[in-house]
Amino acid sequence: MLTAVPDIRKIIENRSLITHFQPQVSLKRKAVVGLEALSRGFDPQSGEIIPPTLLFEQARDRASRLALDRACRTNAAESFAALHRKDKSMMLSMNIDASCINEETRGSCHVLNLVTRCGISPSNVIIEIIESRCEDMDALMAFVKFYRENDFLIALDDVGAGFSNLDRIPLLKPDVIKLDRTLISGVDKHFHKLEVVRSFVQMSNRLGCLVLAEGVETAEEAMCLLSNGVDVFQGYYFARPAPGLDAVPGMASKVDALAERHRENRTQQIADDKRLYSSYDLTVLTMCQELAETQAKDMGQVLAKFVDTYDSVECLYVLDMRGNQITDTVCDPRRLKTSKRFLYEPAEVGADHSLKEYFLPIQAGLEKFTTRPYISLASGNLCITISHMFYHKSSGRHRILCVDMSRAEEGGPR
Repeated sequence: MLTAVPDIRKIIENRSLITHFQPQVSLKRKAVVGLEALSRGFDPQSGEIIPPTLLFEQARDRASRLALDRACRTNAAESFAALHRKDKSMMLSMNIDASCINEETRGSCHVLNLVTRCGISPSNVIIEIIESRCEDMDALMAFVKFYRENDFLIALDDVGAGFSNLDRIPLLKPDVIKLDRTLISGVDKHFHKLEVVRSFVQMSNRLGCLVLAEGVETAEEAMCLLSNGVDVFQGYYFARPAPGLDAVPGMASKVDALAERHRENRTQQIADDKRLYSSYDLTVLTMCQELAETQAKDMGQVLAKFVDTYDSVECLYVLDMRGNQITDTVCDPRRLKTSKRFLYEPAEVGADHSLKEYFLPIQAGLEKFTTRPYISLASGNLCITISHMFYHKSSGRHRILCVDMSRAEEGGPR
């Protein structure tokens, strides 16, 4: 066991550093697409490894942090250079301590000079910026601009962790967003975490950047993320950081098995969803046909009967073609939350739904529309809303039936 950490100056001077690499895996490509360089120190006398947290804690002043940061980068680039000569497609991810980027270091071109000296193409290097450590935003912006103009890629690390500065995303316009392990851990079991991941994926797709999930430790996490638009993964499930650049034993078969499992699961899910949503559509159409023949004053009773008849129905209400609610919201009382009633409350007659996701497509000309799963403001449960237009004979007007169908089986809060 390491009893005392050698002086940080001696570690830097003697290059008592070793670079471990952790693969970044694309399941859709079934390949390792990149390696993140992770530095460890070692005691030159005993040979014992100094963990990264303990190592970087020793660099307490700005000069030591900069010297250690550059020494780690140099080690990483020199270690990666041999692989780059063999495989020009592999990417190298290097961490940059953003606290070292300031007016004093601005314009040093250290990273550019380093990769040039090592014969590494800048387009194969991803500079990872830990977003919580920036002290000089102007210098950081200039740094990012310079390296992007020289064909480097920029990644924002630890996104979703602690007090993440999300304003850095539009400022730095990263090519890669690395979702922190605190967000990834247990994502297959936590609906709220999954919704945050989905939001990052959707935003990244629109911004033209890649989402990479860090800290993936189980097949279930990987499967859940893959099903929700994440393709590149890094974590102990695939491989632990290790010295050397050799292929990790067993990882290829693990990747193949996950890819095949994903294909089978998605095929089955699509078939199941098709059957389920067909049954939903038939149920809602049957309701509309009965409501078309119902007097306006009796609609509430008919809606209550639907709740009793169909187990999957949580709430129902009817809108006019301007999006105004013309019936009470009739709910299954067993599904309503007894707490948080100030958050979740069924809408009343006269409520304006004209901007709701399930109304606008009908107004635009669709006969029916089905939303993605979301937390209902009426019940506080995970549901989908199906809106379906019908012609109400006694009033001589078109109406819209809105039905909240329970999707609690997808893992949302109950």
